[in-house]
Amino acid sequence: MNSVKQDEFGPGALEADIGARLKCIRKARKMTINELAMLANVSAGAISQIERNQANPTVRVLEQLRLVLKVPLTAFLEGSTATLRGTEYYIRRLAERPHFNVGRQGIAKEMLSPAGDHAVQFMFIVIPPGVRSDEMLMGQGEKAGIIMSGELTLELEGESTILFPGDSFQFKSSLKHNIFNHTDKEARVLWIMHILPDHHL
Repeated sequence: MNSVKQDEFGPGALEADIGARLKCIRKARKMTINELAMLANVSAGAISQIERNQANPTVRVLEQLRLVLKVPLTAFLEGSTATLRGTEYYIRRLAERPHFNVGRQGIAKEMLSPAGDHAVQFMFIVIPPGVRSDEMLMGQGEKAGIIMSGELTLELEGESTILFPGDSFQFKSSLKHNIFNHTDKEARVLWIMHILPDHHL
């Protein structure tokens, strides 16, 4: 499993224990790994590895699991949101940002959105040198962002464009898209998603 360097994120950033939270939610639903695997179209072995923190799930896999378990994506990143009150609904403190790795290539994400289920979510993403994002979510809604450091190639409907620090972008998330770090230095992007419930693939 890929590790995240603490200095890639804000001071006090919290490493999300996705495996433990997935297992807890699954058991609360009284589902076996095999039952969840069948409903989510994810292999039982993959779910077992995720729960034991032996594999970093892709965002697509997390999306498939959360749809079956009927929880927001953030439920895998932090504790129950049932007792949220006051500013916890709309503020994310610097020291409370959960971070996590996705996939096998070392892409790291730090959640900036407040806890809970929100139509708009945003995060910092760190893409290592030479890495292309895999299994990007597609569906109804929009995605946008701004390059904070480094360079990235945005691949959108077969067209490639190089983005430099300060460049921003926005597109419908139903379009085929990908991001690729074509350089020998890591890139950091502020990534924003407007998600329509249950419409991502």
